[in-house]
Amino acid sequence: MDCMSISDVCKSWRRVVAQELSGCQGLGFPWLLMSGEKDKRVRTCISILQEQEWESFRTPEAYGRYCWGSYQEWLILVRDLGYYKLDIGLFNPFTQKQVDLPGAWNLCLPFGVPGAQSWLEHKRDGEPFVDSVFSNGSFYLIGNDYNICEIKGAHIFAAIKRDNASAPAAFHIERHYHEVIMPDEHENNGVLKYLVESCGELLLVCRLYCTKPDVVLVTHYFEVYPLDFSRMFWKRVESLGDQILFLGKCCSRSVSSSGFGLNVTDRICFSNDHAVPWWNKWDSEHLDGISSHLGLDNSGTKDWGIFSLGNKNHETLSIWFRGNRGRWGPVWFTAPQW
Repeated sequence: MDCMSISDVCKSWRRVVAQELSGCQGLGFPWLLMSGEKDKRVRTCISILQEQEWESFRTPEAYGRYCWGSYQEWLILVRDLGYYKLDIGLFNPFTQKQVDLPGAWNLCLPFGVPGAQSWLEHKRDGEPFVDSVFSNGSFYLIGNDYNICEIKGAHIFAAIKRDNASAPAAFHIERHYHEVIMPDEHENNGVLKYLVESCGELLLVCRLYCTKPDVVLVTHYFEVYPLDFSRMFWKRVESLGDQILFLGKCCSRSVSSSGFGLNVTDRICFSNDHAVPWWNKWDSEHLDGISSHLGLDNSGTKDWGIFSLGNKNHETLSIWFRGNRGRWGPVWFTAPQW
């Protein structure tokens, strides 16, 4: 049964599909919100699974704001106020609901709870992390190496409860650093790392790329490693089963293809992420158009791509995906089914 086509007919049919597929209830299809459209009242969206593109996705509330990320169908919108100060809000483009959040500083790791008038800011130590994910009650962060930092949700609430009376400018939370063994070495290529929660497992996805003088980022392969918590070991796998991974900066997700009625296996969908994961669009606007000024070849570049992890054909094993230098990477968000 082609559940996606059925759900596209009308709202009533979408409700029927959602009821029949209880595993997908409340979730939906991951879409890409294209970047470079901050000053537009309508934005472009792409659904890779549905093979559709919408150039009239109305988001007037997002006018003048950058899309920093997402949580399910909610977009995280940011306005850069200068001097590392950010104005942050949530916007649901399907219900048109908005939630204003307290402002935050660009250099801190803020935590908040419903009803709070300000963020509780945890000052970061050392190098910035390159990706993060919430899984099984904990936040997991990964840096330039393959070790992970774990922050338990219970410890965040305990710190908030302990420090709330004095409302300190920065508060301390307990963190656990785990040294994790990585059996493979990536000496000759750059690596972008993504953390993904998939069916209760914590996955590390390595996006291998090479840089050359005439190109900024060329992706040629992906490797997937579930974390063996008992041995603190990244164990490489060659198959994802029916799981489809959608990779993005702190907004990666995993969905079941069989839950959507699709006969798809070992699929990784990815976007044109920047090679410096902690860099934001507003930090680099002064570089807009630099590739054309330098006369670099920007032909044949793309904003997104698809990789098959189970591809055993060595002639097409390397995809050589060339990212679009002229536009910042798009953001994944989830479109509800009804």
